[in-house]
Amino acid sequence: MTRIIQTLTALLVAAAPASAWALDDAGSSDASLAVQDDGPPLAFGKKLDVGGYGGIDVAYTRMFGRDGALVGAQGALLLDHRLSLGVAGYGWTNPQQGPADGFGNEQRFETAYGGVTVRYALFTPSLPVYVSVGTLIGAGAIALVSDDDHHDEDEDVFGVVQPDVTVHANLTRWMRLGVTAGYRFTSGVARNGYDDGDVNGWVVGGQVQFGSF
Repeated sequence: MTRIIQTLTALLVAAAPASAWALDDAGSSDASLAVQDDGPPLAFGKKLDVGGYGGIDVAYTRMFGRDGALVGAQGALLLDHRLSLGVAGYGWTNPQQGPADGFGNEQRFETAYGGVTVRYALFTPSLPVYVSVGTLIGAGAIALVSDDDHHDEDEDVFGVVQPDVTVHANLTRWMRLGVTAGYRFTSGVARNGYDDGDVNGWVVGGQVQFGSF
């Protein structure tokens, strides 16, 4: 009886490594299949978080030798909480007096611009205050407008690039505030006695935005 027990024990000990190897091989095969099922890696990680926002901007700037404000709006698609792709537009609130039209009606020069925006946020998950860098690329126009009928009599179209740096503060997941500083570069202003230097200038202001951040 003792000899039979010793023989069975020896057989079990000899078989155990083989079983373990078989289990390891099966686990490795399952893991390999799981990795293969995941597919190729993605540019933004395994899961791409998609959000978006819209907001209102108010900023100080200087055009045509005059101080004034820019009022505008922007909206963007937000990818992985960092990369924003959107559009924005701004209007100058301190138009300058223009010459009278052929009927003696007063006219003024009004200026606006807008375009596409690209922005990238630099933040750490533990801080609600962070920085983003971005730029607007688009076009604008200086329009000579009549007070009588508000039809554009004359337009000078120009290109614009406006890079900026913004400090954001996330108040909630759906609302944030921002303080922005940037510079407006223009090209093509060449009518009505104005040139690019009359429209170029610093832009400093604030913003409130709502969406999914």
